[in-house]
Amino acid sequence: MVDTEGLSWKGYEGQDYEKFWTGPGKRYLDALEQAIVARTLAGGDSIVEIGAGFGRLGRSYISRYRHVHMVEPASNLREIAARTYGDAAVYHDASVLDLPFPESSFDAALMVRVFHHLGDPEKALRELYRVLKPKGILVFNYSNRRNIRRIAGYLTGRTPNPFKSGAEHYEPALIGHTPADVEALLRSIGFGVRCQYGVGLVDKAIERFPPAGRIMKPSLLLSRLAGALKISPAQFVVAEKR
Repeated sequence: MVDTEGLSWKGYEGQDYEKFWTGPGKRYLDALEQAIVARTLAGGDSIVEIGAGFGRLGRSYISRYRHVHMVEPASNLREIAARTYGDAAVYHDASVLDLPFPESSFDAALMVRVFHHLGDPEKALRELYRVLKPKGILVFNYSNRRNIRRIAGYLTGRTPNPFKSGAEHYEPALIGHTPADVEALLRSIGFGVRCQYGVGLVDKAIERFPPAGRIMKPSLLLSRLAGALKISPAQFVVAEKR
């Protein structure tokens, strides 16, 4: 369940999360997310990844930073990451709502597939703001309830109004947000949005027609266009601490 009181969420404890990333659609999605991370995290002295899982995204950034910290509450996933990267990173059992780092510790922070589980996203973003250095970069994604599928569902009377402000609980542990709400929250905390990417459209088509995965390759250009339109199921945001 989502921890609405702001402690931590161990929903992946004991789960085989690596298995989730099998199949042509998930492989496409993984490759696209890896490309976004590699493009947006240029390197520096220090980085922290929140919800690092088994270290899936680590290979896209770990060689670019002198000090790497991975935060993951699920012990089984944390152990896999430690076996993969060894002493190239430091591993933490902690919550994004109470990070064990001093203020202004990191040049960059990465948080993928975490925001949609948070009962208190504002507290999480404020904590990330705290541990980032001035002009530090935050890359994260959220479940965009104003996506093209839910817009179509609304027009046919099957889903709630995706343009209405406020979070929507798809399931107890899965929460959708509108782009306007997320961007307003970032501004109120002190972040400025640099750019956005959209993901979650093409991989769904590949899941339905797997042979397309041999032809369609991840495109950052198309992802940037989808990010600008803000109609994808998942929205990646690149923000700067100001």
